[in-house]
Amino acid sequence: MGIIELVEENFLISFAIIFGIGIFQGAILAKGIRTRFPSLKRHARAASIILLILFSTNAIVNVFKFAIPQKFSVSEIMVPATTEEGFELLINVLGLNAGFFTVIAMFVTVTIIVFLRFAEISRPIEYFIFSISVIMLILVVVGRFTDYVPTVFQILMYAFYQFGLTLGIFMVSRRKIDELPELK
Repeated sequence: MGIIELVEENFLISFAIIFGIGIFQGAILAKGIRTRFPSLKRHARAASIILLILFSTNAIVNVFKFAIPQKFSVSEIMVPATTEEGFELLINVLGLNAGFFTVIAMFVTVTIIVFLRFAEISRPIEYFIFSISVIMLILVVVGRFTDYVPTVFQILMYAFYQFGLTLGIFMVSRRKIDELPELK
């Protein structure tokens, strides 16, 4: 029995673990943001609702992009003759030609990167977040540049991770001025 079959056979445990990883990562991000930007503690409810809306939109867009990846073939790559063709090739390779929700997803992703850069998070936790993010990036890249099509189970796992991440950020960021325990 392979690992994929084992994970699918024990799907409730698998969903709980993935959901827990998402909540843990979201809580770490929110705690780091709150530590770095203490003024958010005074406006916790408004900030948490804004973060909830942004990360929920990001989660929905990312799940759809994971479930139905826009394929890009290497045979479509040609040496651009003009700068306009070069920009068009870059936009197609990066998948930026999908519209408004892609812009929101990119905004949230860039915001996460900026928050991670400025957040006060210990090294082991930074490595944890980085490792999970790299795994997610690899899955998305494989879906975009190969014939890989995720199964319903894999899509549900990704959705549980995204939902956990969003919920973790919301639950920690909505707390008022009272201090949160240190995550080190």
